Amino acid sequence: MPGVVDAPAGPAWQGLGYTVAHQKVELELDFANKSLKGKTEITIHPHYKELRVIRLNFRQGEIRRLNVCGKIPSMKYADPYESLQLYGPHYHQRLTSKIDGLLKSPPEPDLLVSVPKSVRIEELDPFSVEAQDQMALRATGAADDSEGPLSSKAPDTTLPRFTALTVNIEFTIDSIKDGLQFVGVENGDRRYPHAFTTNSLGYGAGCPLFPCVDDPSSRCTWELSIKCPCSLGDVFDRKIRDPAGSNASGRPKPTSNLGRYISPDDEALDLLVVCSGDMTDEIIDPKDNSKKTVSFACTSPLSAQQVGFAVGPFEYVNLAHFRESDQDEQLGQNAIPLHAFCLPGRGDELRNTCFPMAKAIDFFSLSYGSYPFSSYKMCFVDDAPEDTLSTACLSICSSHLLFPEDIIDPMYDATRALVYGLASQWIGVNIVPKAPTDTWVTVGVAWFITDTFMRKLCGNNEYRFRLKQMSDRVCDLDYERPSIFDMGNILQLDSSEIDFIALKAPLVLFILDRRLTKASGKATMSRIISRLFLNARMGDIPNGAVSTMLFQKTCERLGHAKLDSFFQQWVFGAGCPRFQATQRFNKKKLVVEMMIKQVQSEQPSTRDLDKNSFMRDVKEEIRGIYAGVVQPVFTGSMTIRIHEADGTPYEHIVEIKEGVTKFDIPYNTKYKRLKRNKRQKERAAAASGGDPNAEAQEDVLLYCLGDVLQSEEEIQEWKLADWSKEDEERMGQESYEWIRMDADFEWVCKLSLVMPGYMYLSQLQQDRDVIAQLEVS
Repeated sequence: MPGVVDAPAGPAWQGLGYTVAHQKVELELDFANKSLKGKTEITIHPHYKELRVIRLNFRQGEIRRLNVCGKIPSMKYADPYESLQLYGPHYHQRLTSKIDGLLKSPPEPDLLVSVPKSVRIEELDPFSVEAQDQMALRATGAADDSEGPLSSKAPDTTLPRFTALTVNIEFTIDSIKDGLQFVGVENGDRRYPHAFTTNSLGYGAGCPLFPCVDDPSSRCTWELSIKCPCSLGDVFDRKIRDPAGSNASGRPKPTSNLGRYISPDDEALDLLVVCSGDMTDEIIDPKDNSKKTVSFACTSPLSAQQVGFAVGPFEYVNLAHFRESDQDEQLGQNAIPLHAFCLPGRGDELRNTCFPMAKAIDFFSLSYGSYPFSSYKMCFVDDAPEDTLSTACLSICSSHLLFPEDIIDPMYDATRALVYGLASQWIGVNIVPKAPTDTWVTVGVAWFITDTFMRKLCGNNEYRFRLKQMSDRVCDLDYERPSIFDMGNILQLDSSEIDFIALKAPLVLFILDRRLTKASGKATMSRIISRLFLNARMGDIPNGAVSTMLFQKTCERLGHAKLDSFFQQWVFGAGCPRFQATQRFNKKKLVVEMMIKQVQSEQPSTRDLDKNSFMRDVKEEIRGIYAGVVQPVFTGSMTIRIHEADGTPYEHIVEIKEGVTKFDIPYNTKYKRLKRNKRQKERAAAASGGDPNAEAQEDVLLYCLGDVLQSEEEIQEWKLADWSKEDEERMGQESYEWIRMDADFEWVCKLSLVMPGYMYLSQLQQDRDVIAQLEVS
């Protein structure tokens, strides 16, 4: 939605003073020299008549021509890369001060364009054609201040008041340092030549390829034209080169890769351009038939970071063919076109890897609302910095995710990564975080709905097994870290921290869903996410930017519960609870006495140097970013499940409100008889070849666990031994078989429940829950 740049905190910021309404970009790629040239036309709507400076972001390039409404303005341009020189003492501090502007959100402008005095900004007649055009753009969700679009503004302030300005810029980038990756163009590199953008969703390189407002909250419509060679043989064509062998600055062009060998069979391969938006035109250059221009249009408002493209000799695969017949009947005309592209020779791997994607996009469309764009494209490339780089209606994916039919090990992780790229189209591209600290909402929701599809695809046991592994991983990593809310502020400093947010945020949503669902009896989180997407489509979320407070209010409204304490502990607070529990059976009272103690605050405050965390420690020390105070108490309900002597499981819900919680759990079995003695006899009968009665036969098979280590040699080799007499006596005196804490998986925590080994054995033998099996292992 064509919005504006939200002002960051700080009294000096006065805002950009304008809204970007539309931007045209024309780029011409030079594979041989790994460079590009282009031009852009930016249409802006001033917020006030006295606008004198247009602030834009652009780096690593050179401005060739510039005008505002056809008039030559004065400009100030400082390429940040030019100042990154390593010289003299204390250069680290110097570099730090020079890149501070890039780490701000939005980044400080690199290009300042003065509006010429001859260009007048006039007030508009609200009923003029231009005013109505601007009004139509704003009605799609544009915001000209932090209060949002037309929702709460008075009628006279929502109408455009000033004439639009058009900024035209021609530029070149001779040495591309970031934002665009060339592959297969160097001598000795036998891979197929191709290129692709490396934008990330608000926590990476941004968009340094052309002048723009490089801020996720500045969104507008786009027209993009990519000029490239027609075929692979034209990529290094030596006949069409600068005859002087130099660029406009007089420096000779690099020629080291002009000897790049292309086999005769590959020279005829056509180069395809895969880009955000819908393709509108493809034209062969009338002056040079070895080049073509492919044009695209993005009618949905996007930020510059959400626009991406890839150019290469790609194979095309229509993934819509993998749709099942019932999905086609259910969706009908609303079925989303699904396109995939890969490098030559990998089409079969692509089909094998991506066949679930048609099911995934249909599942999301039916479960959470319609897909926000007209089609979805996937392009697999080499040397991608991440598994998936999400841009509008296009995910640029790493070729490492592709695997053939005879390999199944990477199936789960590769499918999950690809489905996340698809889920990011709903939230991450269509819905963006309002501030860097709100990144956890978009990342967490995208991974949460990804895992709901993986549960449908792979089953509930696999889903819970993976979640439990993630939970244990979070407990190990969430040590001396900022909260997932505060961590958004350091993503520009260290984008790798997004991995931890992607790990913890969906788990926080999962346990929130467990608690709300337990209270209401309905699947709550899916309704919350569906409402969030619906509000974005209806324009109720200003500029499509979701905040933590808005998300919390939505959860409270649909969950019918106050969630201040939950968000304070799990979103605004850091760390995970660690529980130590003890239990004892009181024969006189016929109760199980338990005590649960939280010991997370007893962890050591310092740690030894570690190669995996050293750089993070250094960066946080330099920037003065420290973890918050460890939370001594996490609160909430916990389900305790006791399997009593008669084999019946009884569940008890306990409220954890203090650091030490003591409670008595009533014992329900009224007679003293253990099934264990019976099972020992049955197991002995099975080992001796006896024939127990038919009713017990099923249990015999269950408790032998497929015993194959029964000979004397095997017993000695594996050091197997029967229970000692003391253990047998203790087992005979026990009043319950085993206890499970947090049986409903409502906590991300470490549990320490001291039980004898034979109780864990009973749990392993009898509890079918995959998490119970994982806890024992």
